[in-house]
Amino acid sequence: MSTPAGVKMPHSLSAGRAGAGARRAGAGDAGLHATPARTRPHVRKQLFLTPVNKFTVKPAAPSAHLERIKSCLDQYTAPRHKIKTKAASMEDLTPTKRIKREKTVQEMSGRAVSKVVPGSVEQRAAARVARFMLLAAWRRRRHDVRLMRKTLEFQVSCSERLRLQVSALKYLLESDTAKVRMAMRELERLRKMMKDKEEERALLEKEKTALEKDVSAAEDRASEMSIGWRNSRNELENTRAAAKKLEQQLKKEQDKVDKLEGELSQHKVLVRSCQAQAATLRRRLDERGQLLQQTEERLAEEIEARAQCSSECECLRELVSRHSLEARVRAEQAAGLQVELRHVRDQLDAWPAPLTRCIISITRPVRQPAVRGQVVGPAAHVRVSDGVVVPHARKTRLLTPYTD
Repeated sequence: MSTPAGVKMPHSLSAGRAGAGARRAGAGDAGLHATPARTRPHVRKQLFLTPVNKFTVKPAAPSAHLERIKSCLDQYTAPRHKIKTKAASMEDLTPTKRIKREKTVQEMSGRAVSKVVPGSVEQRAAARVARFMLLAAWRRRRHDVRLMRKTLEFQVSCSERLRLQVSALKYLLESDTAKVRMAMRELERLRKMMKDKEEERALLEKEKTALEKDVSAAEDRASEMSIGWRNSRNELENTRAAAKKLEQQLKKEQDKVDKLEGELSQHKVLVRSCQAQAATLRRRLDERGQLLQQTEERLAEEIEARAQCSSECECLRELVSRHSLEARVRAEQAAGLQVELRHVRDQLDAWPAPLTRCIISITRPVRQPAVRGQVVGPAAHVRVSDGVVVPHARKTRLLTPYTD
């Protein structure tokens, strides 16, 4: 769109150039370009929508009336030349500026421009077109200003939101940095812990291998112990069988001991009877001595009585000799019995103590010995010879300890 003075009216201007034009304008309304006192917040639904401004709005198509006016002004249009683009303002449309620009263009192009007589129809038409163009430019400028104000408010609100977002993101970045530092420290701690766990795991692996070896050795020992336990059980069964046999033998020996005690009591009775007989014989000897003393005076007279007394004395001597012989034999037998008893006691002491305790716990003996360590002695039998009891020795079966 062109003005009568040859100034090009751009339909779209950048924000920087529009701001520069607003700064250069001096005849326009200052309130149109001033920054608003406060920013109005946008509706929440428009926060992330594209704002409507002059940079995004498509220009309207030129009307037929505007094309007719442009065709009437072709002869008054100055030759176009490249100038710096700036916003149209009242200063650009003043006659002094126009005349100065026309002189400059005439000097540059070297051709004359038709002069307009003041007060003529062309001047009035040009003034009317200028007013129309000025009004159209002013309206379009006001519309652009409103769009720029909305854009500015939106950008201010966006900048405020961005500032809040930046501050929030900065706070989040600081917190995340602190969290990262904490996480790094935690990671370092976890690495150290993992290293310690690895070392502990290696140590546990070593302990595991050692324990596996110990378990295998313990299993071997257990198998050996089970074998030994089976052997011990078999030995225990054998020992129990042997203990039963020994118990039976012990019962037999106890029966023998009872018999020997009975015989010993009988021998004691016989000894007492023999002692009584000896006492009676001594009394008889005393009586005979008294009789001999009484009959010493009558020895010569009583030869038959003397012979009878001498025969009785011989019988008594024989009886005394027999008794002494029997006492000697009994002493020898008692000494032999003592030796055999001592030998049997040594053999019983040589038996293992656990076997003896096991035998005592398993079996209840028929008769407990009166004295600890009492042993079973050999059996003795007696024979009667001429009214005198004479014991004689018998072969005794010695008890031998059971050896495994």
